[in-house]
Amino acid sequence: MNLDSVKKLMYEQDFKEAEKLLQKSLKTEKDKFMIFYFLGLVYFELRVLDKSIKFFKKSLKLRPDNISTYLKLASLYQTMGDAETSKNNFLKSIELDSNQIRSYYGLYQLKPKFLKNEYYNKIKNISLTTKENSIDLAISKFLLSKFEISKNNLKEELRLLEDAHKTILNANLQYNKQSDFYYKKIMQKFHNKIKFLNLNKSAKQKYKKPIFIIGLPRTGSTLIETIISSNNNYLSFGETSFFHMGILEQINKKNIFNKDNYNNVNNIELDLRELKDYLHKRYSQFNSSVNEKEIIDKSLDNFFNIETILKVFPDAKIINSTRNIQDNIIAIYEKLLAKLSWAHKIKDILDYIDIYLRIMDYYKKKYPKNIITISLESLNNNKYIETKKIFEFCGLKWNEEIFEFHKREDLYIKTSSNVQLRTGIQSYDYNKYKRYYSLFEDYKKNYEWLNN
Repeated sequence: MNLDSVKKLMYEQDFKEAEKLLQKSLKTEKDKFMIFYFLGLVYFELRVLDKSIKFFKKSLKLRPDNISTYLKLASLYQTMGDAETSKNNFLKSIELDSNQIRSYYGLYQLKPKFLKNEYYNKIKNISLTTKENSIDLAISKFLLSKFEISKNNLKEELRLLEDAHKTILNANLQYNKQSDFYYKKIMQKFHNKIKFLNLNKSAKQKYKKPIFIIGLPRTGSTLIETIISSNNNYLSFGETSFFHMGILEQINKKNIFNKDNYNNVNNIELDLRELKDYLHKRYSQFNSSVNEKEIIDKSLDNFFNIETILKVFPDAKIINSTRNIQDNIIAIYEKLLAKLSWAHKIKDILDYIDIYLRIMDYYKKKYPKNIITISLESLNNNKYIETKKIFEFCGLKWNEEIFEFHKREDLYIKTSSNVQLRTGIQSYDYNKYKRYYSLFEDYKKNYEWLNN
């Protein structure tokens, strides 16, 4: 079958429609490998993990040496908290092809100690033979930078890390330019200049008191999400980008990405009924029981969409996740957040944070009853006080069992915080990133908040 339609639906996060197409093709296609593989992907996104595993394993029966399938299974088991099975799948992919850099990267993400010294020469060779401006080259440089930590070689670590970021930025340059334009131009300019159409017309809406977790990456947002989702009345959807996708679907029709049009536009028009229908379809697709639960959406960049969120869900609660700003800058930079166009240069990170701080200052004043700010330091060090504050704000019943979240069998964590969160809440480490603070010393005169 032609999988272009399926890929498009998955990009649009319309997983149910993708599932229908694939299930239909099962009846007609003779070569079922790709159908099984994509069904594994679809059910992974829909969080039907037993079905996801089943279809990935079916695809492996047809092509036992398919590395991509082993990598997906490794990610799936990591999400489930099964580190040993995840590790074994990464090791199997290395056994099949020791030049697969993503296998070593997967091991590092699973647990940094799994990146053994014996892999250094292989990764070094990959970095010398991989084509320029490729994601694989970026990953190899990133991993090489991590080996320098054990040598206490900060200069070389930072040089390799900078090279990794430059490479990954250039590997998908057109997308990154469009993403930057969307966030730094369109959404910064128009987030509070939206004209809502069909404001009072009814549309499908199941959710009355959804919770949105927003902020910057690496601020403990996944910890907050996990704690709240211990309440059985809520289901977390992770980082969905549903609001951004719904908004983009409408503004793309007006060709606002054309720079000439952008300069001549004073506001964005959004059809609220159309957006509500779009969101209902996306949120309600996961399984039938979801319709009986409220939702948690942890799309961090939804701080741009606060005005729209509260038009769609007037009683929504918004949790702004924060941490020490200097630590936050480094925590973002020392990761390879490939999908974030702004996360690959210190200056770009600072510019994005500056936008975030100004937008949040505006909305915290405008909607004080809908927004609460929680810092990672306070949550780590004063978990009783801070969790009670969160639960009271959200109108939820608090009990000490929420601190047992890491023992839950249904704990589903796709972010890089996976392993760390499965050890429970830890004390905040104030010294972890101090040796990197020199990276932004020269910028302090340009950002007042950087001196606080």
